[in-house]
Amino acid sequence: CPKRIKSWAQCGVTKKELEVLKKLGYEKPTPIQCQAIPAIMSGRDLIGIAKTGSGKTLAFLLPMFRHILDQPPLADGDGPIALIMTPTRELCMQIGRDSKKFTKSLGLSHVCVYGGTGISEQIAELKRGAEIIVCTPGRMIDMLAANSGRVTNLRRVTYVVLDEADRMFDMGFEPQVMRIMENVRPDRQTVLFSATFPRQMEALARRILTRPVEVQVGGRSIVCKDVEQHVVVLEEDQKFYKLLEILGHYQDKGSAIIFVDKQENADTLLKDLMKASYSCMSLHGGIDQCDRDSTILDFKAGRTKLLVA
Repeated sequence: CPKRIKSWAQCGVTKKELEVLKKLGYEKPTPIQCQAIPAIMSGRDLIGIAKTGSGKTLAFLLPMFRHILDQPPLADGDGPIALIMTPTRELCMQIGRDSKKFTKSLGLSHVCVYGGTGISEQIAELKRGAEIIVCTPGRMIDMLAANSGRVTNLRRVTYVVLDEADRMFDMGFEPQVMRIMENVRPDRQTVLFSATFPRQMEALARRILTRPVEVQVGGRSIVCKDVEQHVVVLEEDQKFYKLLEILGHYQDKGSAIIFVDKQENADTLLKDLMKASYSCMSLHGGIDQCDRDSTILDFKAGRTKLLVA
C-alpha cells in the first residue's frame, strides 16, 4: 500500500487544484484523505471506511480528476469516464457542488442524474457530453435505457465510486448497482466508501472490487462516537408530549431533526408542532424537489431550527 501523505503537494494534484484547495481553506489533508488519496492515485481499488464529515468526498474526487485528465478526451457519442453512485439525490447534488469547485478550472464537466425531478433537462445535459456523472442508481438505469440507449453509455467508464455504500445496501439498491457494474468494463478502477462495513457488504465488495486496499478511520461498524444515543420506550399517546418536553429542553441549544416512518406522519407531526407554537418545516419525497432543496438550505443556514423528516 502506498505511503500516506502529509500535505496536498505530495498527492500529485495540479497547480490549479492546489489553488482551489487553498481558496477553500483546506490547509492539509484529513486522516482518511492522507491514506486514501495515495492508494487511489496508485490505481488500486479501495474500500474506505470513515464517518460522514471526514473528508471522503475529496478523497475520491482529487484522484478522479487526475484519472480523467490522463484519458483521451471525449469524442461525440462518448459517455462519461467517471461514474459516482450515491444513495440519495441530496448527496448526489452535494457531490456535484463539491466537484464543480474544481471542474471549471480543469476544463471538465459533470452532470447530476437523480430522481424526483424532470428527466428531460438531465437527458439534454447528458447528450452534450460530460466526463463525470454523479447519480442515484435507479435514475442512472433509466438514463441508460432512454431513447433506446442513445442518451448515454458506459463504454468509456474506467473510474467508479460507490459513496455511502452501506446506505445504498440498506435502501435496497444492490440489484441496481450490480446491473450498472455489469455494464462497466472489467479493467475499471473501483472505489467504495462507507461509514460502516457490515458483513453483508463484504460479498458485494468481493463481486465489484479487485484486490482492494482497505483504509479505515475509526471502527468497522460502530456508531459514530460524536452521536449520543438514548432510548425511551413509550405508549403511542405519550410520544408527542415527550417530544415537546425534549424540544423544550434542547431547542435553545441548536437545531433538531425529528425522523418519522411515513410521509403522512411527517405532515401530521408538522401541523401538531406548529399548533404548539414551534416554527418548523418538513422534508420527504412527496414534496417538490425545489422546495426540498430550499428547506435543506434553510436548515443548514440556521434559518429553520426544527425539521421533521
